[in-house]
Amino acid sequence: MTTQPQPPKDLPSIPALLAWRAANTPDWPAARQRLDTGQWQGLTWGEVAQRAEHLARALLAQGVQPGDRVVVWSRTRVEWSLLDFAILNVGAVSVGLYPSLSPGQAGQQLRRAGCKLLFVEHSSQALPLHGTFDELAVVCIDDALDGSGHLHLDEFLAGAENIPADEVEQRWQALGPQSLANLVFTSGTTGDPKAAMLGHGNLLAFVSRYTLPPARFSSLAFLPMAHVGERVIGHYLRLWCGAQATYVADINEVPRTLAEVQPDFFGSVPRLFEKFHAAVMAQRAALPPGKRGLLDWALRTGIQRARGEGNALSGWLARRLVLDKLRAKLFGPRITTLVGGGAPLDPALVEFYAALGLPLCEGWGMSESTAFLTSNEASIAKAGSVGKALPSTELRIAEDGEVLVRGPLVFQGYFGQPDKTAETFDEDGWLRSGDIGRIDEDGYLWLTGRKKELIITAGGKNIAPTPIEALLKQQPLVEQALVHGDRRKYLVALLALDPERLAAWARRKGLGGEHADWLRTQALRDELQAHIDLVNADLAQVERIKAWALLPRLLSQDEDELTPTQKLKRPVIEQHFAELLNSLYPVEEQRRPD
Repeated sequence: MTTQPQPPKDLPSIPALLAWRAANTPDWPAARQRLDTGQWQGLTWGEVAQRAEHLARALLAQGVQPGDRVVVWSRTRVEWSLLDFAILNVGAVSVGLYPSLSPGQAGQQLRRAGCKLLFVEHSSQALPLHGTFDELAVVCIDDALDGSGHLHLDEFLAGAENIPADEVEQRWQALGPQSLANLVFTSGTTGDPKAAMLGHGNLLAFVSRYTLPPARFSSLAFLPMAHVGERVIGHYLRLWCGAQATYVADINEVPRTLAEVQPDFFGSVPRLFEKFHAAVMAQRAALPPGKRGLLDWALRTGIQRARGEGNALSGWLARRLVLDKLRAKLFGPRITTLVGGGAPLDPALVEFYAALGLPLCEGWGMSESTAFLTSNEASIAKAGSVGKALPSTELRIAEDGEVLVRGPLVFQGYFGQPDKTAETFDEDGWLRSGDIGRIDEDGYLWLTGRKKELIITAGGKNIAPTPIEALLKQQPLVEQALVHGDRRKYLVALLALDPERLAAWARRKGLGGEHADWLRTQALRDELQAHIDLVNADLAQVERIKAWALLPRLLSQDEDELTPTQKLKRPVIEQHFAELLNSLYPVEEQRRPD
């Protein structure tokens, strides 16, 4: 077992941390990425620092100055991380764009950030922006079309030869904790995305709270690096820990990669954990009665053992016969820790993974708070909470129930929008999170909804839709759910089904036809209604779903119904499906279209 050297906690910047890492653990594996041949190509931390320094010299040759905003518009890949380190090395500001953005959305964010240089994967990404940003230089990681005026990455790197390395060091040596490091765009669920400013001190305040494990570990990097979660909790935390990242550009490759590389640590948004659980439950339904009963017994026994209850021998048998095999099938044999964030975790998920012997830690935070502000260290007794505040972070609940935050993780404000910055802080300097919640007697934070998403019924009841939607999505066929009822007498729901799971369901039922035909079958409606009845049984009367309808398709970012982080844009969805929503209410209560 390798003893971990601990980085100093008083480092002033991310480049200083990278220099420390390269000096102290240069031969440790840092990154690997699958080549077109199918083989893996790896880099050590020493090689990462060298490549980042080479890219930084090329940035200097391009004329990048301290404080300039440099953008990476790409899928998650090794080059993204190297460019991020290089940008910070020259004192510039790293800005990420989601790879799923349309050219119009990307152009809006480029204007908001006032960017000087743009890195893309392919020339075709930037071609629609021509004529809009005359002074924006574009560098292509993979290809640059002739006549586009774009540089290929190799051409860009050629400029580094004329820049001495000490010029890069002079740049990052001048950085301090208050120096601006990142612009992270918010999701934009209720308006245009804003660029949150994170300083080097914000980033280091988060990663430096972690005591390094006694041995090196590995994880996957697959979520968008434009998101604060993958950038801070993934990219920068791996730098702090000296961990190895396996880069996965396509999220559909995650299950295959998990089985192949067998990481020690896996972090994701809750939806992926939900999908893994739903896949297990769908396979359960297809098992013969004996094997299905064995699985059910093993899961019940595993949950009991996780709670410190039940018989030790039964727990051992459940692990040996079922749970260890299921755990290895999902994540590989070396996995020790799961981390979820970005949306509320269903307590049933925490119990399911605890049964497998896997702690599923939940964190809560936002772009404006650098990363997690709280962490529930996989306490099954507090499943459903988002945990306690991190060290040096203060939480309090405002009179209207909004969670307020103060501490070193709180951002510097919105870039170029001082009015929006002022609005997000209260008169005492506390950050308004936008979340509604409570803090229990043990200091655990429980979230009940988003302030701007609260449904106020015609009877004046305030209802948070998100927890109800999470319960609806426990049905394996349901991929997306929207609960509606603002200024209405009761709540209704729109459900979008997973096409692949629906097709598998139809095959099990012996049904012909296609997606649209299956949506109309009574057997499907009966199965979904049975699940909704179970959900309603655990809800207060005013929270129950009185009527529901199936959407003809999945909600889509292309239709502007989802943010890049797959959050619901409720006003857009309600406008697109206004007629369908209206049909779920009596004629006398239906609204006229706007």
